[in-house]
Amino acid sequence: MTNASIKPGISMKSILFATDFLESSRLALDYAVAFAHHYGAMLTIVHAFELRSEAREIEMVTHRPSLSREHASARIEAFAAGVKRLGIHTEIDLRPGEPCASILAAVRDHRADLLVLSTHGIYRGVQHVLVGSNAEKILLSATCPTLTVGRHVMAGIDLDLGFSEILFLSDMSSESVQAAPYAASLAQDLGIPIELTALEPDHETVETSSSVASATEFCAGLKALPAFPNPEWCDPAYVSKRMATLEAVTERAMKCADILLVLGVHDMSRLKRHLHASYAFELIARSSCPLLTIAGNGRANGKG
Repeated sequence: MTNASIKPGISMKSILFATDFLESSRLALDYAVAFAHHYGAMLTIVHAFELRSEAREIEMVTHRPSLSREHASARIEAFAAGVKRLGIHTEIDLRPGEPCASILAAVRDHRADLLVLSTHGIYRGVQHVLVGSNAEKILLSATCPTLTVGRHVMAGIDLDLGFSEILFLSDMSSESVQAAPYAASLAQDLGIPIELTALEPDHETVETSSSVASATEFCAGLKALPAFPNPEWCDPAYVSKRMATLEAVTERAMKCADILLVLGVHDMSRLKRHLHASYAFELIARSSCPLLTIAGNGRANGKG
């Protein structure tokens, strides 16, 4: 179901929705469907499951699918049937194997432009999210932007999405510079305003000179981009005034259910990775709105 009046500046032809069939994933499906409707994209529903050794042996001997595989197949077909009734082009991908690796492989195989998932199932609970592991691998390794719908996200999203604005969160990194054009293009596509918030480092003492230097470097990176549409973001003084703590951002995200958070994430040493990833995981665990993360190695594409 393509809306012919929309001329998106972001190429979003393939959307991948990862599900574990838990109730929490149905809300994430609503967002996947809404984005697919807006962009006229193909929506692929993927479920990764691990067969027990007994089931694998039965399949090898009988050359027939095990009950576990048949059960998973029936459930994913039911998911797809509901989406197809809305007029969304839909296909399914049932993958045996470790969930994280299987989902990342599906992203590559389908050349997904957006991955949508919920916090439960893949992450196995919020405490697991805060520690990292599977969530860390997906957010930092996915080759496309990832929309994560946390357990506190409000239900009720419709086919028109209905976001009131995009809140772009920058930690002044080069990955943040790369993510900025995508966020700006997405705001233009959705016809909503975009706001910049510069995240203060998550340690107690921050030298003013260091913050100014980071803002200056961030602005220089934006200026080097071709025709960046938000010239005020290229002003270090403006960016410095947009500084906020993670706690302040999280409090806002807990109250405002109709905004879309966008954050660039990046891989690095394991220690620094956990410190940085805490931004994303804290927001995922507590906010009432979804979070779209763009990894440094992702294929985010804006206008131009």
